[in-house]
Amino acid sequence: MTIQPGLSDRDRATLIGWTNRKGADFLRQWAGPTPHFPLTPEQVDDWSDLYTIFRQGRFVGIIQEIRREQDNVHIGHFVLDPALTGRGIGRAALLIFMDILFRDDAIRSITLNVFDYNLAARKLYERVGFVVLRTIESPEKKYTMIKHKPTP
Repeated sequence: MTIQPGLSDRDRATLIGWTNRKGADFLRQWAGPTPHFPLTPEQVDDWSDLYTIFRQGRFVGIIQEIRREQDNVHIGHFVLDPALTGRGIGRAALLIFMDILFRDDAIRSITLNVFDYNLAARKLYERVGFVVLRTIESPEKKYTMIKHKPTP
């Protein structure tokens, strides 16, 4: 599995296809309230610092470095091909992406947000070492989770 910066036009079209076939709830689950259904190329183009996830040379998903604040990176927009979920691909991709981020000596933690109802994602994050930092109740319950850089 490899993760590379950027998103090609072809992979963007594939991502939009997955999302729009699955529906508005799927979009909201992985992208939050900001993009409106149906997902369009223009909405995806507004996201910066996207990374493309490949498995055996095939596009299987994206993840985004949303922002850096001091020694923390906040990530999001993590989505995989819905036909491939439940096979350990998300876990492998997340571990690789965390390794990429933690190679930067200045980065000490990674945070992300996950909706309360997205149990599969929350369990994945917990399995790779994220813990709940805080709960946000409004407008929908979600958790901010954090993973600290392992000490050598």
